[in-house]
Amino acid sequence: MNAAAEEFALHGYAATNLAIVATRTGMTKGALYGHFPSKRALADALVSESARTWATLHRSESADELSLKDLAVAVGRQMRIDTRFRATVRLAADCSRATGGAPELLAHMRGTITAAADRARSEAPRTSPLAAQSPQIVAHLLLTVVYGLAFAPQRGQGLQDRPLDAGDQVWQLVMESLGLGEST
Repeated sequence: MNAAAEEFALHGYAATNLAIVATRTGMTKGALYGHFPSKRALADALVSESARTWATLHRSESADELSLKDLAVAVGRQMRIDTRFRATVRLAADCSRATGGAPELLAHMRGTITAAADRARSEAPRTSPLAAQSPQIVAHLLLTVVYGLAFAPQRGQGLQDRPLDAGDQVWQLVMESLGLGEST
């Protein structure tokens, strides 16, 4: 599953080659097919596992009550540390483009983030940048940033050649732009 997740995360559904997945695991392609009868079955197994991960994250962090900032940071952290979750989001994005509808996991994530954005918007001062945006647009922005950061290089050079975590800087900029202060 880890080898498949890495391939799906890097290449998406269409470009993932099961022969490469099998080689990475030390199996033959036939042995891999003994566990998963098709690429779709393997992708479905990853999606199912990540749906459970999201449900656990959602419950353990009380996502319905998390601030927008904390929820965005939690989703971003999960994307950074969990290759299988990252692969699932990539698969969901691939499938939503191909089928015209977001898969259930991505739709649930979007709904949870939209609800948090709606709560944040209702609590924000009228002059806040967040107050001027629809919760759906804010959720779309945050999911786009989460997705993009998962696949973009994270390190760059800063002042005096110190390495910077570009992802942290992007989150800080996004949060400040929305009037939510620095990210943690």
